[in-house]
Amino acid sequence: MVVNDEGANPQDATLAAYEHGAREYAERNAGTPSPQVGDLVTRVTRGARVLELGSGPGRDAAALESAGLTVDRTDGAAAFVDALHAAGHEARVLDVRADDFGGPYDAVFANAVLLHVPRADLPGVLATALRACRPGGVLVASFKKGDGEAWTQAYLDDPRHFTYWDEDGLTAALTTAGWVPEHVFESTRPESVERWITAIARTPASPHPYRRSG
Repeated sequence: MVVNDEGANPQDATLAAYEHGAREYAERNAGTPSPQVGDLVTRVTRGARVLELGSGPGRDAAALESAGLTVDRTDGAAAFVDALHAAGHEARVLDVRADDFGGPYDAVFANAVLLHVPRADLPGVLATALRACRPGGVLVASFKKGDGEAWTQAYLDDPRHFTYWDEDGLTAALTTAGWVPEHVFESTRPESVERWITAIARTPASPHPYRRSG
């Protein structure tokens, strides 16, 4: 069900939807880890330090750790972070609109989270992720494929806002942010009712400015 909620700040309203529906979302996403886990694991060495943006209930973080990686779990919704703490994991609240993500990391993993960022703001968020990575670091992120943007109440009672992307647009956003795109491709699974894109990119080989918080 698509809803028109033009008066709300898209990202604030979407975070509120996850705060209110964290338990329901976790129940709906307790299955097989996302295929983007494999995309990252094959591009980093064992023991690599990974920043996960939008950990949610922690399904993908667990899979990454099982593959020998070290994951910094973060989420913009405190309800998810509280649940991760209750399950015995370290986690912190991190809004992707923050000026600094910490680090340095070997990779940034963002499965189905940056799709909530407005189109004009994505290059800035990607640039912050770039500064959090060591030179040669990896970004793996997934987005909904399509045109424009929309509100939906699918899966949760409260509305969430999505920005849709195509391969050319994502490639341009990555390049603008300073990433070197490696592979931007449609990654829709056969059972999915929606189309998806995976973006894989590297930081430049030469050092880039790094700003650490604190």
